[in-house]
Amino acid sequence: MTTKPKEKFTLRQDRLRDGDAYIEERLKDPEFKKTWDEESLKVQVAIRVHESRKKKGFSQEKLAKEAHTTQKVISKIEHGEVSIGLDLLQRIAHVLDFRVNLSLS
Repeated sequence: MTTKPKEKFTLRQDRLRDGDAYIEERLKDPEFKKTWDEESLKVQVAIRVHESRKKKGFSQEKLAKEAHTTQKVISKIEHGEVSIGLDLLQRIAHVLDFRVNLSLS
C-alpha cells in the first residue's frame, strides 16, 4: 500500500489577496481539509504577521531586526513554512502592535 505524500501547504502572496475564497474552495477536498485542520494555526499566524508588517510599512528585514530574529525566519513564518515558539510570536506581536490570545480547550 502506498500513501500519497502530504501536500505541502505554503502561502503564496497572490493567494493572500483573495484568501477566503481560495480556502473555501480548497476545503471541499478532504485531503486539503485534513491538512488545513492540522496547519491552520501556522496559516493564521502567517497572514496576521504579513498583514500587520505591511500595514506598519516594515520590510521583513526591519521586522526581523526589531524582533531579534532573521529575515529568513520572518519569510518562513509569512509563508507558513515553520511553527514558531511563543517567545518569538510575542516579540513579533509587540513590534507589530497586536496581541496574542492563547486558548487551550
